[in-house]
Amino acid sequence: MMHPDGTAIQESETFIPERLLRFLVDLEGVTATTEVWDLLVETAARMSLPFVEYTYATDFRNPHRPRFVHTTLEGAWLGWSEVCPDRRETVSFEGHGYEYLTPVTLGVSYFETMGTISAECRQHLLMAAQLGIDAAVAFPLRTGIEGQAAMLSFGGRYTRAEFDDLLTRNGWTLHAMAQSAHLRYTELLKGEIVAQFGLTRKQKELVSLVGLGMMDKQIAHTLGISFSAVRQRLATVQQKTGAQNRADLAALSVRLDLVPDPLLRDQEGQVTINLANRSAAAASIELRHAETDRTAADDTPRD
Repeated sequence: MMHPDGTAIQESETFIPERLLRFLVDLEGVTATTEVWDLLVETAARMSLPFVEYTYATDFRNPHRPRFVHTTLEGAWLGWSEVCPDRRETVSFEGHGYEYLTPVTLGVSYFETMGTISAECRQHLLMAAQLGIDAAVAFPLRTGIEGQAAMLSFGGRYTRAEFDDLLTRNGWTLHAMAQSAHLRYTELLKGEIVAQFGLTRKQKELVSLVGLGMMDKQIAHTLGISFSAVRQRLATVQQKTGAQNRADLAALSVRLDLVPDPLLRDQEGQVTINLANRSAAAASIELRHAETDRTAADDTPRD
């Protein structure tokens, strides 16, 4: 087995299940979010899991905020959304997915283990059973941004005992697949969004300078263009991206990795020297500024 760059898989990489190893190697080679999804579906099918659903929400706490869904379900599921317009508000496992990191089993085969659930939630699971999903497992996934989260679910027509056995054999693989696929998907999604915006190199540079907090005159000086040219470019960028104001552009620059995370930017000049963690009492972290170190070195007396 080879990595996409032609490097041979080393023995030290093969301690994980073979199916997971193959998935990760294949995931390294994908270049589009659709390929991530296709790989998930193909791998799940080989594990006899015909149902796969990946839901990414801008805010799982608010069921009315936008969310993006990849699913293997047939179109009837979308039609049922009209019958149950409040479905988002009553799917209890999504709330679990935002609050916790633990995977959760669900479906008609797990009614006895799901505790008290609403009549609406029970109805949703019965509807899913009509499409062949008696048992499923949902893995919560984080994005690192408050409110934003995702869920990746796998399932099929199984009894509880059958599905428990499947999870005993493949649960670790499924969990690792979900986490890795989510990371790869979100990485690729950023690039695809930039491509959809159609931003030129100069326009992306402009957005990055806005993200760094520069005002128009500073940007003009940095780019060597006129103040009016900066205003014109900003207007074009806002039109392309849908940004309503400067704050939107600044947020966009961080989300698309055009500027460093402001929470981490101030740490770039620091170096971790030592971390002793034998016990909580003895734990210590020493940080020093690189420039300070150089100054100290210059001031060191020489023989």
